[in-house]
Amino acid sequence: MKKVFECLAWILIAAGIGLAVFKAGKKPDIVRMEWSRTIMDGSRTGVKPVTVENIEAALGTFDGGTYVAPNGRRFESGTTPQVARLMMDAQPRLKDLKEVIGYCTEDMKAKGPESGLSNMMVDAMRAEGERIFKKPMDLALSNFGGIRTSFPQGPLILDDVLSMFPFKNYLVFAQVRGSELRKLFTQFAESGFQCLSGVRIVAKDHKLVSVEIGGKPLDDKKLYNMTTIDFLLGGGDHIAIGAMAENLVLSDVLIKDYMIRYIKAQTAAGKNIEYAKDGRIIIEE
Repeated sequence: MKKVFECLAWILIAAGIGLAVFKAGKKPDIVRMEWSRTIMDGSRTGVKPVTVENIEAALGTFDGGTYVAPNGRRFESGTTPQVARLMMDAQPRLKDLKEVIGYCTEDMKAKGPESGLSNMMVDAMRAEGERIFKKPMDLALSNFGGIRTSFPQGPLILDDVLSMFPFKNYLVFAQVRGSELRKLFTQFAESGFQCLSGVRIVAKDHKLVSVEIGGKPLDDKKLYNMTTIDFLLGGGDHIAIGAMAENLVLSDVLIKDYMIRYIKAQTAAGKNIEYAKDGRIIIEE
């Protein structure tokens, strides 16, 4: 950890120098940067996701001062051995996070307008809403932006869930009139759909074609029970459920908490963690 803090210190020092130059009235040189994306797939070293049982096989070992990667490649200098040492030294303190709580039969990634991962998360949210608010829930709504990573194929560890949901997003009960939901779904059709449960929507050319909730056409006059998150109450991701709801109840339950319970319950029942798209959001050509 000391090396991490030293790195952060150098970053802050460099930022401070840049600020001092700017304040001194010196015009900074314009730096043009071209960004690229690299998938961290372990192809250079063979490093794999770490659990309590596989630390050496996943991260490699040290032979004196030489880092021996899981794929057998040896690194004597550069940043690779330094990062490897930091990762290995941190493992004892990360032991609890490496608990295996489930098993994924395939990689699960969140992608709009719907995906197996997002469907699982928001369906579990609707069920959790019924449990904590003691009411039947017609639908549930969350945002794709709140799903920060994917679930890897193979053992699923506690850290996978905590990394996926790092924000403190609390579950909320909201009663919303059908006419307000229609406006919201129209917005989604125009700009992009979010994670939805309990609905079946068809859109074409950025316009709504049909909306069903609970297998029935959306009724503009009906009050619908919804489970959502507090981030979406006041404008998060351009969604303001708080302004359209006629009744709101906040809870102290976080997304990560109910997802951990859901995954552990599936595992205890002898089930793998897997889910699929079901056509709840259809975008017609």
